Amino acid sequence: EGGGSFGVKLCMTKDEAKAHFQLLMDSQRKCSAQGAAVLCQEFLKGKEYVVDHVSRDGVHKCMMVWVYDKRPTNGAAFVYYGMIPVDANSEEAKLLIKYTQGVLDALKLNNGPSHGEIMMTSDG
Repeated sequence: EGGGSFGVKLCMTKDEAKAHFQLLMDSQRKCSAQGAAVLCQEFLKGKEYVVDHVSRDGVHKCMMVWVYDKRPTNGAAFVYYGMIPVDANSEEAKLLIKYTQGVLDALKLNNGPSHGEIMMTSDG
């Protein structure tokens, strides 16, 4: 049981991050998890978008652009409430689509579906 955000916590200090890291590692070891590991990421403040594409022979077609609706809830810094469609003709969508297609090209993901999640911060 669990999900992609299991154990996710926004830590505000180095000591808080160390303590949460240890908690997650210890809980995995108690369950006899082999190869226990924890992923730490920098927190990026901004709007989080989803850009879905389907590609064939390097031609990328954007299927949908969404923005996540996230809010502080029950002591958690952010809880996902849903996704809101973004007009594909808006300036923000055009920028996100172009960026995502550049990533697909750079990674040589020429065929198949893709699901990109992009955090747009105040500085880009």
